[in-house]
This record gives sequence, C-alpha cells and structure tokens, in this order.
Amino acid sequence: MVSDGTVYMTNFDSSRDGSAIALDAQDGTEQWRTTLGGSESPGSVFVDDLFIVAYETELVALDSQTGEQVWTKTTNGLDHPELLVAEESTGTVLIASDTAIEAFEAATGEKRWETNTVRDIFPAPAVYDGRVFAVGEVDEAPYLVALSMEDGSEHWRTELTAAPESAAPVVTEDGIFVDDNRTLIIYDRETGDQLRQLYSFDNDSYDVYRTVAVDDGTVFVSGDSGAVAIDSETGTERWHRDTQADEAGLCVGTETVVFPVKTPEFAPDKKTISAFDRESGEMRWYYGFDPGFHNSVTSQPVLVDGAVFFTSNRIDALGAIGDVPAQDS
Repeated sequence: MVSDGTVYMTNFDSSRDGSAIALDAQDGTEQWRTTLGGSESPGSVFVDDLFIVAYETELVALDSQTGEQVWTKTTNGLDHPELLVAEESTGTVLIASDTAIEAFEAATGEKRWETNTVRDIFPAPAVYDGRVFAVGEVDEAPYLVALSMEDGSEHWRTELTAAPESAAPVVTEDGIFVDDNRTLIIYDRETGDQLRQLYSFDNDSYDVYRTVAVDDGTVFVSGDSGAVAIDSETGTERWHRDTQADEAGLCVGTETVVFPVKTPEFAPDKKTISAFDRESGEMRWYYGFDPGFHNSVTSQPVLVDGAVFFTSNRIDALGAIGDVPAQDS
C-alpha cells in the first residue's frame, strides 16, 4: 500500500522471520524495517497513521514514521491475507476467520466486538456507511450478512445460491454487488433484498481468480476467461477482452484498468501487468516477463499517481512502473 510518498509492505518467508518494511515511493530507498517473526502470509492495512499487520494469531500496529511497535494483540487467526480490513472513518480494523469476525480499535488495539453469526468468511468483507457486509456460512448455507460496525449486531441476512470463490462483495451507494453462482447480483444495502441480476457469466472458468471493481457507473470484472466492463445500471456490456487474468486483483484508475494478464495476444510468450483503456478496453501498455512456473505477480498491483506498484518473484522485489512524482516538502 502507498501513503504520502511511502510504500508499506511485508516480507514473510519460511526461511526467515517476517518483516514489515517502509520504502520511499519515488526511489525505493528503505526508510525502516521491523522484524515481526512468523512465516505465514500476512495481511496489512493502513489506518490512523499506523501500519497494521496481521499474521498467524498476531495483530501488530507499527508507527508509520519509525516502524516502532505501538501495540500487539492476539486474534483468532488470519487464514487469508485479504481477510484483514480497515474502516478509516471509525478507525476500526476487522479480522475475519473461519470462526468469527473480530473488530479492534486501530489507535489502541482494544477489541470492540466479536461475532460468530457468520463463519467461514471468504472472500473479504466490505464496509460501507457504518455496516459490515460479509459472505460466509450460516448454519452451513451460504449467506450475505449485514452487521453493525458499532457493535457487530446483525441487521439482516440473505441466502445465496453459492458462496463466491474469489470475488469479494463490493458496496456503493447503488447497492451490494455480489457474485452468486456466476451471476452478478445487486442487493439493497438496507434490507438485503435483491434489486436486480446485472450480468451472467456463461463460462464456468470465470469462477477462477474473479475480481470485481465498481467505479463511476461501471463494473469491471477480470477472470480466467477474460475481462469485461459492464454498465452498473443496465448490465450492458461496454467492452470485453479475451485476456486471461493471471491472478486475482484489478485496480481502476481515471483512464486505465490494470491487472495481471497471462500470455495475451499482444505478448503471447509473456506474463504481463497490462493496462487497458477503461472506456474502450483497448490495450494501453504492458510490462512483460518470461512465463516460467516461478515467474508470477505475487501481490495485487496498486495504481497511485500514474505509477503501478507490484511485487513479483521474477524480480524478487517490489517494482514500480511509470514515473512516481516527488512529494511536496
């Protein structure tokens, strides 16, 4: 993640203790590094000027300027990195696990609440306007559940046909966008009622690595069978590309949509990070590397101020594509 000219990242490896690291976004100079221990894949968020990292059963808050530990708490555990979520307006950090959702105050680490209303949560819950929207199991059936951000109490639940395999729910003022059994459905935020079925994916392989993003009236979806832009009101397809997304993750900018693409027609022997025009779907540029088994993008690309930040085991490092502007002093 990138904030005020600094990139915050983690480096957890089974051969060494995990670390949290801060780098200058313009030139990659290391600003600080804090050893945390552990070897499992961590999750991380940035809130209240704290870089917060969850790994195994630990939740650690680090000062964003120095890397010093501010507080440490014990949790139920983190099964997937994306199940750590921050809500900036209330300064709350959420951790979802197989058994519960826990909410912590970012400033102090105090646990605000815990609920086991919904279990086996995956993918990440979404937060919007004082509520938490989570997809998981209730009585062994898949449900979309709305909880209060204040105390974790349940507002409503709606049963789904099937739990999404990778696409997290996305919430906007228009509703909650959920992938339910290869159909993109919009639900009412206040009641959980289905508003409309927006788009159906005919190919089963869309279930693999599917990512959904919504911005300014357009829904962007990437998956194994390609990428598509959909009108969020009518469900009309604005453009479609038969470009296989290499991993989950899609970032939307003012002019482009960026995501990892495997062996596209414009670079048939490469794995790439590719940028497409958000209005037309035309390819703008790509960064390619050899498609070896161990060559892959290992984190979702992040688009900030016209530059794309990513990690890859091809370069075994953090990379930046494009010009990173200097910060005002």
